[in-house]
Amino acid sequence: MYYTLITGASQGMGKEMAIKCASIGRNVLLISLPNENLSNTAAAIAEKHNIIADYLEIDLTKIDSPKKVLEWVKQNKYNVNFLINNAGFGGVGPFEDYSFEYINLMLDLNIKATTNLTHYFIPELKKNAPSHLLSNASMIANFPCPYKSLYAATKTYVKNFTRAIREELKPHNVKVSILQPGATPTNEIVRNQIKSGGFFAKISVTDVKSVAEKAIDKTLKGQAIIIPGFKNRISLKAIRLFPMPILQKILASNTKSMNQ
Repeated sequence: MYYTLITGASQGMGKEMAIKCASIGRNVLLISLPNENLSNTAAAIAEKHNIIADYLEIDLTKIDSPKKVLEWVKQNKYNVNFLINNAGFGGVGPFEDYSFEYINLMLDLNIKATTNLTHYFIPELKKNAPSHLLSNASMIANFPCPYKSLYAATKTYVKNFTRAIREELKPHNVKVSILQPGATPTNEIVRNQIKSGGFFAKISVTDVKSVAEKAIDKTLKGQAIIIPGFKNRISLKAIRLFPMPILQKILASNTKSMNQ
């Protein structure tokens, strides 16, 4: 019996991915912070789709948390053959205004947790092959973005790291995919940022349920890079035609307005 493990699964993209996996008969393991109603989410998904769903409430910004996730999986004898690195967060504003704590929380979750979970679970994925690994980056991972400098940089790391290990894991029948969605209104903060953002923020908006479903479908088919939405794929090609100095000004104008 195999399981799909999903981080950041209490709401938004992670929750929709869990629902999609359950709808196609996959057992799910939900990982998220404490006090986010994860037990009820797991129970509801299990009952509706007649699968097994379990959960672990843990703060992935803590350096020992990824190891604890693996230990929990092994203690319960869950065979994970699909790992989804979805947990992460972003923000907008001048980098100098970020606090030391905020900077390091983002680095710890977006980069360290993703890296360490992947490292711990690769032996499990190889053992339970054929397996899949999906990491959630962003369209913003394709270029430096003023006023989202740190978030864009962390997602660039996730993109390049994931694409690299795809080649390493091919011989072991572990297929690795990277998700690069546009703006997805998963909560009120993101919705407000999109509303106050410029043209590129608005044109990149994609429905979170649709993105999650396409991400799962395409990952299971082995697609390397997943960019949901025709508009996003076209706009990404168009953006790359701009010289970098001009592109930086356009992006700065779009993202700076989100902070006002």
